[in-house]
Amino acid sequence: MEKIGKNHEKFKLMKDYIKKCPLGITISDDLQVLSIAVEYNLEIDLLLYDYETEYKEDTKDLLNKLINKANQVYEISHASYLSLALKENHAGIIALIKLKEYQKENFKDFDFIMVLDRLEIPGNIGTIYRTLDSAKCDGVLLVDPISKINNEKITSSSRGCNLIIPTLSMSYNEAQEFIKEYKFNAYLGEPKLGLNYQEYDYDEKVAIVVGNERFGINPDWYNHKNKKVYIPMDGCQNSLNVGVAASILAYEVYMKKRRR
Repeated sequence: MEKIGKNHEKFKLMKDYIKKCPLGITISDDLQVLSIAVEYNLEIDLLLYDYETEYKEDTKDLLNKLINKANQVYEISHASYLSLALKENHAGIIALIKLKEYQKENFKDFDFIMVLDRLEIPGNIGTIYRTLDSAKCDGVLLVDPISKINNEKITSSSRGCNLIIPTLSMSYNEAQEFIKEYKFNAYLGEPKLGLNYQEYDYDEKVAIVVGNERFGINPDWYNHKNKKVYIPMDGCQNSLNVGVAASILAYEVYMKKRRR
């Protein structure tokens, strides 16, 4: 395996991608994410690893699998790796991972999707993806997204679930056409309006819609025949964190569909 230094073009490429990763590719040094990349046969464009680190046996096994999968593999020194590391408890392994591409047609038979309308905080988006994986959500629509799906902070906070849940990014108007074309019933997450989230049966094709952390969902959603759903709150606050709210609603849909 070729050893490279900080002046090598591939090291510089990785450094540049950490600063601004192009669409379609994400970057990670998280063992859970790297394991998902192997398990789900995702394409690894570039792999760099620290040849001075003593890896545990299970990490060695994962590293060998990554080496066999990656299009390009290089060894770097520990000092060089530290200049790339994304997290303090890094794995000593960092990779550029290609995201799978999806078309609208991939969603036509889906039963439950989550619509994230103009969300911007990567940690919130990652939390939602991580929950959706457990709640068996079929897919996600990112509507007018401020933070892109390949943001490495989303990849990290979702523990790689953004890599395996089918996702489409689209404009608000495209989302309205999509909901209509594929006959989803949209439930607008609202602090007060509509019915208590436990009162719905969710027995059709469901699209749960949650909105921007500051401004909520696009007001035009209310100009369409959509249902409204709220989560009861008895404290002094008037709304929940969007990641928490989306998780509660997703699990309610999951449990109702699971009982059928």
